[in-house]
Formats: sequence, C-alpha cells, structure tokens
Amino acid sequence: MAKATKKAAKKPAKKSARKSASKVTKKAASKKTGNPLKKSGKRFLIIYHAPIDAMEQTMNASPEQMEKGMALWKAWAKRAGSRLTDLGAPLVNGKRLHSNGSSAPSNRDVTGYSLLEADDWEELEDLLSGHPHISGWHPGATIEVHETMLMPGM
Repeated sequence: MAKATKKAAKKPAKKSARKSASKVTKKAASKKTGNPLKKSGKRFLIIYHAPIDAMEQTMNASPEQMEKGMALWKAWAKRAGSRLTDLGAPLVNGKRLHSNGSSAPSNRDVTGYSLLEADDWEELEDLLSGHPHISGWHPGATIEVHETMLMPGM
C-alpha cells in the first residue's frame, strides 16, 4: 500500500510540473518580440564554398583532426560573440528547383552558411579575418557574403 501511495503522490507532482512548464512555454511563445532583423546592425549571409575534394578530405578526417578543426570554429565563434547570430551548418545535397516543377542537383560548391551582424563592411571584414574556412583549411575554399535587405511590412 505504501508503494501505491508514493506513486499517487508523484503523479500529481509530475502533472503539475508539466502544466507549469507548459504555461511558461505558452506565455513565452505568445510574448510579442520586436522584428529580429532590427538589431544593432546590418545582417549578412555568409556562404561557404569549397571544392568536392575539400569535403571528402573533411569526411575522411580522423576524430583528432575533426576536433582540431572544430576548435578553430569555436574560437572564431567566441571572437565574433553576439555578432554571430547563427553559426549555421554544413550544407549537402543541394537541389536546383525550376518554375516548371522540375529539379536537378545543384552545381554550386556551397558547403555551409552563417549569419553575422555588423554595422558596416569594415566591421564585417574584421569579423571574418582569420576565419577557419579561409585560413589554410583548403586552397580552394572561399567565403561569399551577401547583405540582407529589410522587407517592408515583414
């Protein structure tokens, strides 16, 4: 009988904890926040390019080599700080979609992306100096940068 009492006592506690967490989540979700593009600077899409052999090189790296490479990325992310709004991710299996509904594999060498915020191009270039993607990882690796535009009414 003692076990049944303990179980009965735990169920309401778990249930109320879930309800409480659910209320907090719903409250946070319903809170109106400002437009995420209206921060302290301009937003830039950073597109990483690398030839196929560079990606093969990465996929065949040892765990130690992978860890060393990730340490460089973590150090850069730390240096960029809050200006790095999205570290992004590697990209694979790109497709090109056409207006007629057809698709084909992408012929671009896009390998990843990040989002950075900067007041101007000078600050952006400073944030990208020493970036691990273009600091000796592969001679064919490049970074392409595009400034995002604010969409009126969005």
